[in-house]
Amino acid sequence: MRNKNESALDNQDRCKEWFFDYVVKQNNLVAAFFSAKDFKVEFLTDNAEEILGVPREKLLADVRNLIQLGVRIDKEVPPSEESVQKLSVGSRMEAEVLKVKNPATGETKYFRGSISHTDISGSDRFLLVWADITEEVKRNKQMEEMIEVAKAANAAKTTFLANMSHDFRTPMNAITNFNLLIAKNSDNPQKVRDYTHKIGLACQNLLSLLNDVLDMSKIESGKADINHEEFALGLLLEEVNSIIAFQAKAKQIDYQVNSGGMRQDMFIGDKKRINEVLVNILGNAIKYTPNGGKVEFSISEERNGNSDYWDVHFAVKDNGIGMSEEFQQKLFDAFSREVREETNGIQGTGLGMAITKSLVQMMGGTISVESKEGEGSTFYITLRLQGVKQDSGDFWTNHGIHRMLIIDDNMDECEKIQTALRDTNMEVFFCTSGYRAIRLIEAGEEENRGFEVIVLGMQIRSISCFELAGYLNDKALVPKPILILLTDDWEEVATEARAVGIYDFLQTPFFLSTFQQLMEDILSRTSTLTDEKRDRLLEGMRFLAAEDNDINADILTELMDMEGAVVERASNGQEAVDMFEKAEPGYYDMILMDIHMPIKNGYQAAAAIRNLDKTDAAEIPIIAMTANAYADDVQRAIDSGMNAHVPKPIDMKVVESTIMSLKRNNQST
Repeated sequence: MRNKNESALDNQDRCKEWFFDYVVKQNNLVAAFFSAKDFKVEFLTDNAEEILGVPREKLLADVRNLIQLGVRIDKEVPPSEESVQKLSVGSRMEAEVLKVKNPATGETKYFRGSISHTDISGSDRFLLVWADITEEVKRNKQMEEMIEVAKAANAAKTTFLANMSHDFRTPMNAITNFNLLIAKNSDNPQKVRDYTHKIGLACQNLLSLLNDVLDMSKIESGKADINHEEFALGLLLEEVNSIIAFQAKAKQIDYQVNSGGMRQDMFIGDKKRINEVLVNILGNAIKYTPNGGKVEFSISEERNGNSDYWDVHFAVKDNGIGMSEEFQQKLFDAFSREVREETNGIQGTGLGMAITKSLVQMMGGTISVESKEGEGSTFYITLRLQGVKQDSGDFWTNHGIHRMLIIDDNMDECEKIQTALRDTNMEVFFCTSGYRAIRLIEAGEEENRGFEVIVLGMQIRSISCFELAGYLNDKALVPKPILILLTDDWEEVATEARAVGIYDFLQTPFFLSTFQQLMEDILSRTSTLTDEKRDRLLEGMRFLAAEDNDINADILTELMDMEGAVVERASNGQEAVDMFEKAEPGYYDMILMDIHMPIKNGYQAAAAIRNLDKTDAAEIPIIAMTANAYADDVQRAIDSGMNAHVPKPIDMKVVESTIMSLKRNNQST
C-alpha cells in the first residue's frame, strides 16, 4: 500500500514538474529560488542563460548578478539587499517593466519582475520571477508612436483648416466686394474692366487652392494616375513659362530660363503632371522672392547610356527669403507651412510641396532642395523619360523650307538652336553681326539660294535687330523670308517689331517643337494678322447644352452667344437624349455635356445618344464640360462615347480651341 502511495506521489511530482516546465517555456519565464542570507540561488530555470546571456554558474553563485541586469524603465534603482531582507513573509515587490540587454547577442528584452517572500516547509525562501513582455512593450510603443503621429496629424489638419478658412475667404471677399463696386460704378467702363480683371485673379487663386486640396486627397487615397503619352518638352515649357513670366513681371522679378543644347525634345510621360510640378516649384520661387529679385530656371538632359531613356534635369534657383534648416526637414510634409514674419500675408495650403514630391516620386523621379534663410533656395528635379525619335525632316521639305539664318550676338544661343535643328534636313547658318548677315543674305540671293526663315536675336552687333528687319523687309528678296524675333518679352517690343514687318516671336530656350508649331501657325494662315477685331469663331453654329445648374447654363449661353453661337439647353441627361433624338439630322453641330445631372448623368446620356438609331448619332461631337478634371475622369468621358473634355470653370479660349479642332476633324473626314 505504501509503495502505491509513493508511486502516486512520484507521478504527481512529475506532473507538477512537467506543468512548471511548460508554463516557463510558453511564457518565456525566468525564475529563481534564493536565500536572503547569502543570496545564493538554490533553483534556477534551465532557460536563464539562453535568455539573459549570462553564464549559469554566475547566476547560481549570487542572485544579485541577475537582479542587477534589469534596468527599471521608471528609473528607480534595483532593490537593495536590505529591502529584500526586510520583505515580510507573504509580501511581494514588483517592477512593471525591466529592460534587459543580452551581453552575448546585444538583443534587448523587456520583463515584468517580482520578488516574493515565501515559506516552503518551514524554510525561509525568496522567489524571483521575470516574465517576458517584450512583444507587449513593443506593441505599446507602436501604439504610443501612432497616437503621437495621429495627434500631430490632427494638429496639422487643425492648423490647415484654420489657414484654409482664411485663404478661401480672402479671394471670396475680393469677389464679393468687387461685385459691389461694379454695381456702384457701372457707368465707368474703365473701373468695371479693372474690377472684373481683379475678380478673375481672385477666381484663379480660389481655383488653385481648391485644386491643391483635391490633388492631395486623390494622392492619399491612391487614386492618382500617371499617364504615359508622347509630348513635346518644348511646348510644355512654353506653357509653363507663359504662366510664370506673367507672375514674375507683376513683381518685377528677373526671370531667366536657361538650357543646354536640347537635342531631344519628344518624350513619353505625363505632360500634365510635369507641368503641375514645374508650375508649383516656379510659382513658389516667385511667391517667396521679394519684388525686384531674381529667379533662374535651368533645363538640361543627358542620355542614359545607349538606351532610349534620358535624364531630364530641372533646377529652380531664387534669391528669395529661403528656409530654415528645421523647416527643410518637413518641407515635403502635408499641411506644413513655415511661419515667419516674411511669410505673413502669403497665401497657400501647405499642400503644394507634398503634392509635388508625391507626383515626382510617382513618375520615378527625384526632388531635393538646398536653402539658406535670407539668401534663397534651389530646387533640383530629375525625371527619367523615354525619348521618342524626332523625324521632322519631311515637314520642312514639304513646306519648302531649306535654309535658315540665325542672327544673334549670343554665340551659345546660336549653337543651341543649331543643335536642336540638327535632324531637320535644313541648312542652318548663324552669325553675330548685322552687316555680315546682310552680306550672307545678298550672297544667297545672287546664287538663288535665299533663306526661307530668318531668326533675329534682340542683341546683334553693328546694327539693331529692328533696323536689320526693316532693311530686309524693304528688299524684294526671293523667297520672301519669314522674320522671327527671339525675345522673352514680346509685349514690350511688339509695336516696334510690327512696324518693321516682324509679326512672330520665339521665347528662349529654343525647342524644335515650339519652333515647328510656330511655323505651322504661320504657314496655315489664310490672311495677314492685323490688330483689327477678329471674326467670331463660332458664328452660325448651334449647340445642345446639357446643364442642370441654372447659373452655369446662363453663363455658358451668354459666352457662346458672344461668339455668335446658338445654345439650346437641356436640364438633365434624359432631356438631352430626347431633344437630340427629336431634332432633324444635322440640326445640332455639337453637344456640350455636363456630367453630374439628374435622371441620366453625362456618361449615361452620351452612351444613350451613341446607341440611337439615327444617322448623325455616331458622328456628332460630344464635349464633356465638367468639374471632374482628373485623367481618369477624362478617360471615362472618352469611354462613354464623348470626343473631348473641357474642365470647369470653363475657359472660352480652351472651349473655342476644342470646338474648332473637332470641327476641322469632322470636315477632313
